Amino acid sequence: MTKLLSILFVLALTACQPGVLRVEEAWGRPGVAGENSGAYFRIVNPGGEDTLLSVVGDVAAAVEIHQTVMEGDIVRMEMQDSVVVPAGGLEFEPGDLHVMLIGLRQDLEPGDSFPLTLNFEQAGPVVVNVEVRQP
Repeated sequence: MTKLLSILFVLALTACQPGVLRVEEAWGRPGVAGENSGAYFRIVNPGGEDTLLSVVGDVAAAVEIHQTVMEGDIVRMEMQDSVVVPAGGLEFEPGDLHVMLIGLRQDLEPGDSFPLTLNFEQAGPVVVNVEVRQP
């Protein structure tokens, strides 16, 4: 029992360690298999600048980082090769930066969840559980 408590204590300290990049409040839109959806989250970065290099997951045929851009009355999305995450962090939200899930491999219903792995240049891979919910 003491060994288990020691392990849990170390894990808790690691999770709260200053300077460790983390991803919070991950959620995704409902969607139908074969169609597209989006995922959103907050990156909290108490350390120095880092770069999000890619996002991967099995939930869709393609998982891409996109930026929504307004040109006059036209809204379009531009794929991003990478995204700089400044000290403090960055928000991925509807109408701005987001993860595009292209060609869903399954229906996504509110209450479902799926994993995504965010690959950072400095922090390395961060696995996040994305909860499906209505916007």
